Amino acid sequence: MNRQKIKNKNSLNTKGFTLIELLVVVLIIGILSAIALPQYTKAVTKARFAEAMINLKAIAEADRLCRLETDAEMCKITDLAVTIPGTANEEDATITTDNFLYRASANPGGGQAQALYLKEDVCISISDDWEFGIVQNDGCVEKAASYDYSKLLNLPETGSPCC
Repeated sequence: MNRQKIKNKNSLNTKGFTLIELLVVVLIIGILSAIALPQYTKAVTKARFAEAMINLKAIAEADRLCRLETDAEMCKITDLAVTIPGTANEEDATITTDNFLYRASANPGGGQAQALYLKEDVCISISDDWEFGIVQNDGCVEKAASYDYSKLLNLPETGSPCC
């Protein structure tokens, strides 16, 4: 009987976690989140640019069709038969979404469709040969590029400015 009382008394002392165990768990979670968060933000950025490249290709196809139909050298994005979800601006012929500002061939940089990333100073464009290119830190947006986007997106640097 005496042994049972001692056994029950010892089992009450072993409930819960010690402060060291809790600190170790918090430290492990902190290390894992420090590793995972940058990778997550890169993945989100790549997904945003993938969507922009799809939209840009649709704009470029509609732009080419517009130029063929009207015999014009340039077309405004608001004249194209393409639907990009966002706010169309008739005055400067752009479509603005949450992350990008899209232009067709009638843009400040010349005869290429372009998408300006509004969060950082990065611009992607598509040429008449259907090749994508990227321009970083050309002064279009105040915030400089935080990544090397040409490496991140595997796109060549081009010389055509976006603004």
